[in-house]
Amino acid sequence: MKNKTFYLVGGGTSGHVNPALSIAEVMQEKYPESRIVFFVTETGVEYEMIKNAGFPCIVIEASRLPSSVNDFFSFLKASRSGYKSCIDAIKKDRPVAIIGTGGFVCAPLLLAAMRLKVPYLIHEQNAFPGKANRFFAKKVKAVCISFESSREHFNTEAPIHLTGNPVRKIFFDKNPVNARQELEVSSDKFLVLMMGGSLGATSINQAVLDLFKKGIWQSLKKEYPELMFVMSTGERNYDSLRNKLASFETEDFLIKSYLDSTTWLPASDLFIGRAGASSCFEAAATATPAIFIPFQYAADNHQFFNAKSFADQRAAIMIEDKDINAQVLADQIVYLIENRRLMYEMSKKAKSLSMPDAALHIVEILDQVIDLKQE
Repeated sequence: MKNKTFYLVGGGTSGHVNPALSIAEVMQEKYPESRIVFFVTETGVEYEMIKNAGFPCIVIEASRLPSSVNDFFSFLKASRSGYKSCIDAIKKDRPVAIIGTGGFVCAPLLLAAMRLKVPYLIHEQNAFPGKANRFFAKKVKAVCISFESSREHFNTEAPIHLTGNPVRKIFFDKNPVNARQELEVSSDKFLVLMMGGSLGATSINQAVLDLFKKGIWQSLKKEYPELMFVMSTGERNYDSLRNKLASFETEDFLIKSYLDSTTWLPASDLFIGRAGASSCFEAAATATPAIFIPFQYAADNHQFFNAKSFADQRAAIMIEDKDINAQVLADQIVYLIENRRLMYEMSKKAKSLSMPDAALHIVEILDQVIDLKQE
C-alpha cells in the first residue's frame, strides 16, 4: 500500500499510548511505504512517548470533559480548536483509515473522521470501556477489545473483535532464567516484585511500610529465608519511602525509583501492583502470577473490572484497595508460597490470556476496514 497515510490517536495515560505504539510498529512492517501519523496534545503523556518512538506527530488541542462550570469554556475552546485542526489535516492528507485507542485526546480527530466519513476503528484496553470509546463506537467500522467482558458495554452495530491488549514483543521473548542472570538474582530466591506506580499508591505504600515497621517481614524471612522483595516506587514517592525504609534494606529487600519491567517481571515469582490494562497483560505475557490491587479512583473504576476479570478466570488474585494492609499482604504471600501448584495454574491461565499477536490481529482487522472503504 504505497504512499498512503494512516492516523493513530490515543492518550492521557500511557495505557492508551503503548497499545497504539505496538499497533504502529506492526503497521510499519506491513505497510513500509505508508505514512503513520500520531495526533497528540502538547502537554499530554503521549507527546514525549510518541516523539521518542520516532513517529511524526500533529499537535492538537483537546481537553477532558469539564468537572465544573468554570472548566466548561476552556473545554469548549480546546475542543473547537482541536476539531478544526483535525478537519484541516484530514482534508490535506486524506488518510486511508484512523485507529483510536481511547482517552480524551481521541475526541477531536474521531469527530472529524465522522464528519468527513473517514473509516476508523477503536481499541479498548480495559474490561469496562472508557467514555470516549463508548461514544465513538456508535459510528465505528470495528471495535477491538482486550477483555471479553467489555463486549456488552458497547452499543454498536459494528463487529466487535476480541484481540487482547498489544504488549511489546520483549515481554514474550524474555527468558526467566536469563532475566535472573541479568539481574544477578539467585535461582533459589522467591522474588516478589511490587510496583505501586507513581500515582494513587498510598494504600500500597502504607502496607509495605507497616510490613517492615511492625516486624511482619522479619517474621516471614525467618520462616521463608528464600523470600526476596523488590519495590518500584516511581519518582514521586521514592525519596519519602526510601528515607522511611532505608534501615531495613538488605540484599533481599530493595527499593528502586524505577525498574525495567521487561526484565524484572519475567524474573519474578509473584507480581503485586495496580490493575491497569498494561500491568495485567504484561504480567500475562510473562506468565507471572499476580496479586492485583485495583486503584479505586480510576476512571469508571475500570481497574476493578480488569482485576476481577483475571481473578474470575483464576489468572490472578484481587485484593480491593479498601482491604489492603500489611497483614493481608503477608498472608497472601504465604498462601502462594505454600501453594506452588496454585501458582503454576495461575501462571498457565495468565499466559493463555496474553494474546501475543494482538497488534497483528488489530492490523488485520484494519485491512478489512480499508477493503470496506474501497468497495
